[in-house]
Amino acid sequence: MCNKKINNEINNLISRFKQSNNINYVFKDLTHLKTYAIDDYKTIEIDDAISLEKVSSQFKLWIHIASPTSYIEFKSAIDKKAREIISTLYLSTNTLYMLPEVLINDFFSLSNKENRKSISLGVIFNDDGSVLSSEIVQSLIKVNYHLTYTEADELIDYAPKEEEDLSIISSILKARNCWRKNFGSMEILESYGKFIIVDKIPTIKIIDPTLSRQMISEAMILYGHLISIYARKNEIPVPYRVQESSKKLSKINIQNSADYVLNNFFLKKTMAKSYYSIKPLKHSSLGLKSYLHATSPIRRYADLLVHYQLTRFLNNKVLISQVEVEKIIHDINNLGRQNIMRFREDQKLCQYKWFENNSFNDYQVILLNWINRYKNICILYFVNYSFSTICNLMSKSDINIGDTFNVENITNSYNDILYFKLI
Repeated sequence: MCNKKINNEINNLISRFKQSNNINYVFKDLTHLKTYAIDDYKTIEIDDAISLEKVSSQFKLWIHIASPTSYIEFKSAIDKKAREIISTLYLSTNTLYMLPEVLINDFFSLSNKENRKSISLGVIFNDDGSVLSSEIVQSLIKVNYHLTYTEADELIDYAPKEEEDLSIISSILKARNCWRKNFGSMEILESYGKFIIVDKIPTIKIIDPTLSRQMISEAMILYGHLISIYARKNEIPVPYRVQESSKKLSKINIQNSADYVLNNFFLKKTMAKSYYSIKPLKHSSLGLKSYLHATSPIRRYADLLVHYQLTRFLNNKVLISQVEVEKIIHDINNLGRQNIMRFREDQKLCQYKWFENNSFNDYQVILLNWINRYKNICILYFVNYSFSTICNLMSKSDINIGDTFNVENITNSYNDILYFKLI
């Protein structure tokens, strides 16, 4: 019955879209801007895009976020299903989308050379990276360039005269990043390995913190920060993303090692867990007094809820009540943890299959920590593959945290913990 309602809503949306040719003057026309969407290859949930506008002698950065709430209604069948799922789940073998795939492709995603509705944030900065002025508008945009991160890195790096926008945006957001660091933000730049299945064979995709990834990350943080200020100022009930003050990093842990992997490991251990709250409290590691998730409404329900509220507020409609928002926040926190656990379990199974297929290899590792020294349970970081895992390390040598050495896989059963021995 639920699927039938969802299909009816999808068909109605498609029909309404095809019949509507009128310009909606509520939406600011930003289709004249040269607009870039940067994402991984084959990504269909393209939530965000960026543009640069010259205003007098200053640059104005535009951050555009897809607006599914311009189409779907709160408490519709599509919305209720999305709320049950809470977020798109990216598993090694398949992807479980939060919203119907046909709507993502045809209406929501900021695809190349198609007019799309978005909620756009325009920002002019001071030289130190602080915000001079900003505006939030419902907009109509057209993505001119859909780039991979590799392609965007090349444009930032080479900065050709005819395509220098991304290089300028990167410089602007580097200043913004420095501004946040002055307020205590903690940045962890490291490559990480993600297990995926390609042609039924487990493999590792290593993701590096390139210039374009850092640029987009900073833009998304900026959007979340300024929307949180806007929501707080206008008393809009939304789920804020909160992280309480972190513990101080003990110098004892890292003073004998200059290895950035170990430093980052201990830095992450000092960070408090993040969660959603109705209260606009500090996000410690970002160095911000308030922050929220609003840049992924196609794949994360917390962001979708923020967009429901923004769309209603910008159109002078009744907001979802604080009581209702608080109830949803409770669900998001609980179901979100379940999705994280499901993702981690999927990664663990894929990792075991990968080790089973590569059992003949030896590996260079760094000992990150002992979990139980007497039972030889530890966390090893695999240097050439940029991932860490809990395992059993068989060794008669005295090994210290931070040591680098080689191991071989001696696991007999891949249903339990992995076993390695020192070479």
